[in-house]
Amino acid sequence: MPSAVLPVHPLVARLKFRHFRVILALDELQSAAEVATKLHISPAAVSKTLAEVEAIVGMPLFERGRRGMRATQIGREMIEGATLVTAQLSRLAESLQAVREGTQGQLSIAYRTTSVQPILAQLICAFHECNPRVDVSVIDGGIMELINQVEEGELDLLFAYEDPRLDRKDLCHSPVIAAQQLVIVASTTHPLLRQGHISAQDLVDQQWCIPAHGARMLHHLHTALRALDLPPPQRGIRTSDVAMTVNLLQAAHFLAVYPERIAAQLAAANVARVVPFKLASQVEPVVMVWNGALAPRAPARVFRDFILRRAETMPADSSAWLANVGMMKPA
Repeated sequence: MPSAVLPVHPLVARLKFRHFRVILALDELQSAAEVATKLHISPAAVSKTLAEVEAIVGMPLFERGRRGMRATQIGREMIEGATLVTAQLSRLAESLQAVREGTQGQLSIAYRTTSVQPILAQLICAFHECNPRVDVSVIDGGIMELINQVEEGELDLLFAYEDPRLDRKDLCHSPVIAAQQLVIVASTTHPLLRQGHISAQDLVDQQWCIPAHGARMLHHLHTALRALDLPPPQRGIRTSDVAMTVNLLQAAHFLAVYPERIAAQLAAANVARVVPFKLASQVEPVVMVWNGALAPRAPARVFRDFILRRAETMPADSSAWLANVGMMKPA
């Protein structure tokens, strides 16, 4: 028996897609003239469209001031709703286009921590093998740019350290990798590794690959050294780039600090060795982030649900966790 069709509120029924486009453009550009240029319509058409929406809503959506147009409280509600509607319609258009072209849609992923990279790479490869007609993209960018892309529906999944900046109304996040111990690594031939006992002062006296100002690892390193009543390292080269750190470790005697998973990767590749000194500091869990207000693309739903099912039982060795990746195929 077919399901009942949900009634549409009379106010919503009168709104058109062009209304949403103009409202969002006005919020972005704050000028009717600039919106007209962007949308290739006349300024009069912009004013008319805004007047139509305000007549439907029954309240002004923007305040006109010397510095441009600013959304009112009800205008902000309209903008948030219009953002979700246009993002969902964009996903619908992508799905329809994928069917017409004989593909299976798109999956866009980004990550902001090397800790998750090996597991994520293997999962992406397994998913691509099961779903060769899905267009998979791995996106790069700064954390705030990527968060905005998840909010706007452009990015399906973001993998990042747990962060207060992820606490936004529509964003959902779930742990993928638990909190990790902070670990010191050294060049493979570092003289410090030949010592029978390594003191905290020994560490501070060495050359370091010092994390860049504002970097998460710098904060955790300072926290760990403060717990030992020691100052932060002063000698060395400041960089947060993993590839550059690897090259520095191979070129000279340096120390560096990383979460235990990255440290294990470097040790397995024989480009560094773990220093037998325990720091009293942990790095935040790695979480998977998505927009819970949008219906997920089918490939993203399959990829996300697989990870959610497996994340709680993920062992340190990712190969065991990946034993059942053949399940990652849309129904």
